[in-house]
Amino acid sequence: MKTTILFTSLTLTLAWGMVHAPALRADESDYSPTRYDADEAKEMRSFLRPFLDPSYIPSPEYLNSWPKARAEGEYQATETPDQMKAHNAKLQVAYNAVVAALPEKLSAPVTRKRKILVLTYRTHTYFGSAGAIILLREAAKKYGAFEVTEVYKPDGIDEKMLAGFDAVVLNGITIPFRNGPYGRPSKDYPELMDVVKQMQAENDKSQPHLYNELLPNYVKGGGGLVAIHGAFLLAGFVNGWEEKADDPKNVFSEMLGGAAGSWPHPHGKVLYYPFEMQIMEPENPLTLAFREAMASNIKIGSEAYVMWLPKACANDTRLLLRNDYDKQPGVDYNPKCIERSKEFASALIWIKNYGKGRVYGNVIGHAQNDFEEPHKSRALLDGLLYATGDLKVPDKPAKVGK
Repeated sequence: MKTTILFTSLTLTLAWGMVHAPALRADESDYSPTRYDADEAKEMRSFLRPFLDPSYIPSPEYLNSWPKARAEGEYQATETPDQMKAHNAKLQVAYNAVVAALPEKLSAPVTRKRKILVLTYRTHTYFGSAGAIILLREAAKKYGAFEVTEVYKPDGIDEKMLAGFDAVVLNGITIPFRNGPYGRPSKDYPELMDVVKQMQAENDKSQPHLYNELLPNYVKGGGGLVAIHGAFLLAGFVNGWEEKADDPKNVFSEMLGGAAGSWPHPHGKVLYYPFEMQIMEPENPLTLAFREAMASNIKIGSEAYVMWLPKACANDTRLLLRNDYDKQPGVDYNPKCIERSKEFASALIWIKNYGKGRVYGNVIGHAQNDFEEPHKSRALLDGLLYATGDLKVPDKPAKVGK
């Protein structure tokens, strides 16, 4: 029953994610959700607007511009104005819940205001990506410790730009190419599939350059990196899943410390909520939020991945939190990932040094309500403080693979 309610909630939320962002100051008519827009940054902000600006109510004309035979039929564009207002009120409650989940204070003082670059790009988990943005925006206001810059496509990111930031957050990014108005191809969009195939065939060269060169060089030079949820799917797309992820030329997964496998989800009842956790380093400050939650018998969960540990990471990825699948019989996992590293196959949170920089990986973050839970909110902020160098934790290499 709980799973059904969650799925329904996420479905409704996704449906409302297809509108304009406040920063655009544009008329709704300049964006059609049924075509590929040349300005993908505008499109990404459009998808996120209802979550980030719950007071905004799109016009019925705009909503009716959506085809009614949409993927899984999330939205029929028949809601009345009162129904739209009621749904916006629910989005406002969700926004407020993310704000309320912020800890009273940060776990460590910052030596100076930290400049954070948040890249949210081509993600199909709009609700989770929005939750992270709300958390970071509101944290910047509450603590005065961060200056957050939001970017909605990677064009223009170069070495000089990155040098101005203390940390980069990869926020739910999923794929390095466009493949559908929801971030994935769908049989319900036959008129778009030719465009999808064409864009996939183009193999945008700027993306591997960003992920396999610019970002790794930035972190090696001392920058911080926080990767959330879909960023690990992106690593699979960029680096060719298990078969190619160990190629020395594919350094994105090595920098991240891991990637989702080609069979990315466990098959069974624990795909979402709840599942059993195992804290690998009970004394590490970055696990404190989860230790306290588990001591209070709070069920912890999110959408799970089955993680691949690249050979280059076996001796330097430090695993902190994992899904304890030994306590969950009847659930199938990617056998390739388990063969490489049984522990890391169900990884949720880890850290690693990369050159002079620090990387914090957090698989949690599929849904906005992930950021409405205080232990998850604190964990992400602690990870950001670790990435900027303000929260000192044990992070010397610790072998997790074979």
